[in-house]
Amino acid sequence: MQEGNKPINTFHFISHTHWDREWFLPYENFRFRLVQLIDNLMELLDNDPEFKYFHLDGQTIVLEDYYAIRSWERGRLEAFIREGRILVGPWYQQNDLFLTSAESTVRNLMEGIRLSRELGGEMKIGYLPDHFGLLGQMPQIFQLVGIDNSVFGRGYDYELHQNPFLKWRSPDGSEVTGILMVNWYNNAQRIPIETESLKATFQLMQERESAVNPLPHYLMMNGVDHLEAQENLTAALDKLRVLYGDESIFIHDTLPNYVQTVQAYLAEHPSIPVAAVHGELRERFDYAILGGTLSSRIYLKQANLQCHDLIEKWAEPLSVWCAGLGLEAYDGDYFRYLWKLYMENHPHDSICGCSQDAVHEHMMDRFVSVKEIAQEIITRKMRLLANQVSEEGYKSGEQKLLIVNHSQLDSQSVMQATLYFLSEDEVEQFRIEDDAGVSIPYRIVDASPSRLQVTSPINLPGVLHVQRYDIELYGEIPAMGYTTYRIQANEIGINVSDQPQPQLAEIQAAVLYPVMENDSIRVEFNGNGSFHIIHKDTGTVYHNVGQFEEAGDAGDLYVYTSVDNECKQRWNGEVEFTGHIVNALYEECCYRFSWMLPKALNGLNMQRDSELASCSFEVTVRLEKLSSRLNVRVRIDNQVKDHRIRFICELPDVASEVWAGGQFDVVQRKWDEGKQFERDCNAQPYWKWVAPRQVIGGLTVFGVGMHEYEMIDEGSTLAVTLLRCVESINMREAIQLENDIQPQGQCIGQHTFMLALRPFTAETATQLYKEAELFHQGVLMKLSPVKDPRWDQGRAWVQDSKLGGSFTRPDPNAAKPKLPRSGSFMQINGDVLISAVKWAENRQGPVIRLYNVEQTESWIGLGLTAGSCNGVVRTNLLEEETGDAMKLDGLKLLIAPKKIETFKIY
Repeated sequence: MQEGNKPINTFHFISHTHWDREWFLPYENFRFRLVQLIDNLMELLDNDPEFKYFHLDGQTIVLEDYYAIRSWERGRLEAFIREGRILVGPWYQQNDLFLTSAESTVRNLMEGIRLSRELGGEMKIGYLPDHFGLLGQMPQIFQLVGIDNSVFGRGYDYELHQNPFLKWRSPDGSEVTGILMVNWYNNAQRIPIETESLKATFQLMQERESAVNPLPHYLMMNGVDHLEAQENLTAALDKLRVLYGDESIFIHDTLPNYVQTVQAYLAEHPSIPVAAVHGELRERFDYAILGGTLSSRIYLKQANLQCHDLIEKWAEPLSVWCAGLGLEAYDGDYFRYLWKLYMENHPHDSICGCSQDAVHEHMMDRFVSVKEIAQEIITRKMRLLANQVSEEGYKSGEQKLLIVNHSQLDSQSVMQATLYFLSEDEVEQFRIEDDAGVSIPYRIVDASPSRLQVTSPINLPGVLHVQRYDIELYGEIPAMGYTTYRIQANEIGINVSDQPQPQLAEIQAAVLYPVMENDSIRVEFNGNGSFHIIHKDTGTVYHNVGQFEEAGDAGDLYVYTSVDNECKQRWNGEVEFTGHIVNALYEECCYRFSWMLPKALNGLNMQRDSELASCSFEVTVRLEKLSSRLNVRVRIDNQVKDHRIRFICELPDVASEVWAGGQFDVVQRKWDEGKQFERDCNAQPYWKWVAPRQVIGGLTVFGVGMHEYEMIDEGSTLAVTLLRCVESINMREAIQLENDIQPQGQCIGQHTFMLALRPFTAETATQLYKEAELFHQGVLMKLSPVKDPRWDQGRAWVQDSKLGGSFTRPDPNAAKPKLPRSGSFMQINGDVLISAVKWAENRQGPVIRLYNVEQTESWIGLGLTAGSCNGVVRTNLLEEETGDAMKLDGLKLLIAPKKIETFKIY
């Protein structure tokens, strides 16, 4: 409808709630309110047929939360969803995108869409209302689940672009219609019913929306965080029609209808300028993208990454290999439960660390449960694989040490292992050899007597008296495969001893500091603990790497804020070198120091206290003999509040660009990316690794559970955040809101950080990403005795201790083909990375998800040795087939630049 040539404005009122499952209140407090919200919503829908729609924030987890209390109302609620009056999905929950893996985001959509389709279908909206910045690959992810749009609230600067509508494109070229909620998702939060108030409110809304929207269709978001449906909305809309019906249209609408209307209008009016915007959206000032959440409560991020490795890199692939080999079926039900439990910790106010202490205590409990489940699955699968490895040529009493490497690179490193020998055998030495009979060198770290509990599904627990050896050994484990070492008790092996070193006191007295060197790297320490790295391939010297920077933080759990008139300081005192180990496997240097720092921030004047407290640092730097990287472990006992600690790497020159590991991508940023926006810290995210690059090569930093870096000193220094310690949820004020004060956010106590430094020359982004994955996940081991029933001692009858022995069951896999002592489960050739190895949702074989981070296409070869592999078929992210089946015999698969590909194997 239009008046003359002037289109009539249409106001699309979208009733919704934004449901943070936990935030300024813990989960159960919010769940109590959620139940009331849904109860009242259904009463409203029953009693007011003109109240047509309500959006449950694009989530489905809220349904499960409700069913746990009101199971008897399930049919009634689901009837409203099937009728289209309550809209759910496509998400399971509203996760943060930068602090969770790409695969987590995919599983989030898969689970949300699966649950939605059981109820009639998901809302076809890429709804990102309150995410603290948006991934560059989100348009491609949305397209791969059948969504061609995104409605979002953060990361796009309207003042810069002057249009809330955009063509948002991923690096591969995938495009969705982007719609920025310029005035947020509460621009029509709750409108009054009284005439004069309604007129004043509508005039304000109309002025605000017409100032930013070039279209005659306005998105009016009627709701906000945790608000219930407006019970008199239809009456208010009726009154608006009476007041303004000649000049405007007012409809109660859905987000899908609004988006389709916008897309149709833009198609009909091509003269309206709509910018094409590429890649990630992290624009505007600090409190727009809340960048400090990358480093708030670092312990949460570390726990999350540990669970990520256990589930994605170990439990799922091991289960696939065991299923493919016919050893045991893939337990899809348990994995669905595990993933859902894991994803409960991923909402943006949860994993970001910006909620009440109680919220994050509950999160840590969930992480513990996730670890317990995943580790139990892993232990079982490793036992099955170890039992199936051939024992031909082994003697009774010997043991097998199975080592599995699921990374895409051969693992050639020093590994830690624990060996056990029965105390009655009085083992004083042992030999470790590979499948070719070559003796493997090892170093004994510790030896001590111990006791082990033996558990069984058919016997009561037994106890073994053993001699325990904690060792280090060098091993070469094939990519996506395994090697089995033979352990021979009381045989002469290669037991590596440490070389005698000059007394550290003598070294320091002579002002000589430790030096470590192998064929790739030379490391020269300074008195303050920092070190120079000489990269032998290029001759590049990285000076004073490993400094620690400290600064006060007057911000909150969302945003870092510098303290006025304070200069950041770097530790430059003498450290105490406490050890320098040199042996045939590695060199290692250890030092420690205590740093006296201002104890806290004075809340009245926002300056740091004059009273000091000590933060102690213990640093271990290891260089393996055959490694191209330097491993660094930092332990900090933090006793100071309101501050930030960063790990500093100086570069020889200004970085030409920065490569950052990302979700389905390696993001290439300018060193000063985002500097045009007003930010106290121009923090940028990374996933597992970050690498400032220069004209030739650069320096890569691998970090476990750390996500924040900043380029400082005009682009010549990389600062990686280790700890950020604050206690306010909202902006800090002299008189604090009591509910905002969360002391555990100060991270008082001991923390451990694992990093690695890898100078590089011409390595591709794919190669560095693969190395980061290998460093991150490492290898897994399983020790198994050979033909020795003494290891299986249990208690068959607790009632009578005279009855010895234990019950046994036949091995169901005994007649199945044995595995060779070394091999690979899968082969992937080409510049491509693995996101997932899982079993199909329809339980019909393996699924492999790959992605190409390069700007050039890659031809890959794919092979599967753990089970049959006749061919593959391409699917979307929901595992719906999108192409014809292809035979693998001689087949090469093309992965386009920056493309995500999913394949079912048959």
